[in-house]
Amino acid sequence: MIFVTVGNDFRNFDRLLKKMDEIAPCLPGKVVIQRGYSRYSPRNTDCFDFIPMDRAVESIRRSELVVSHAGIGTIIHCKEYQIPLLILPRRKAFAEHMNDHQLEIAHVLEERRDENIYVVYHEDELKEAICRILKEGKKMTPKGDAGKTNLLRTIRDFVQAIR
Repeated sequence: MIFVTVGNDFRNFDRLLKKMDEIAPCLPGKVVIQRGYSRYSPRNTDCFDFIPMDRAVESIRRSELVVSHAGIGTIIHCKEYQIPLLILPRRKAFAEHMNDHQLEIAHVLEERRDENIYVVYHEDELKEAICRILKEGKKMTPKGDAGKTNLLRTIRDFVQAIR
């Protein structure tokens, strides 16, 4: 299963949903979308608006791949459960967020080259990236919370640097 999540920001992320709905019939396996407050309603995938956090985490754990905005909660859960994550950051220019902090987070993650974290900056890159990631398969990282600890340290350093 490919799990797509847009988080719980009150702004829509229709750009991601439309593209995932368009390419879903070409992808191997089922695509499930958490659409949040987005206006677009996918036709080629299963979708829902919101679920309790424990069910969202279980959806992440059962996934072959998670496609998401650059939300820290999703990033941490994917790292913790070693689930490949493909990020398309929300953009201020498209009224998807109040600023471009997700773009900045995506750049930092891309520079770190963390296993199982991939970034695209345009929705037209999603299909090729998804197919490549699924073909490569999950990269095994050491168990434990080292990835979570390192990610939290990176986020803390980033926040302190912009003060």
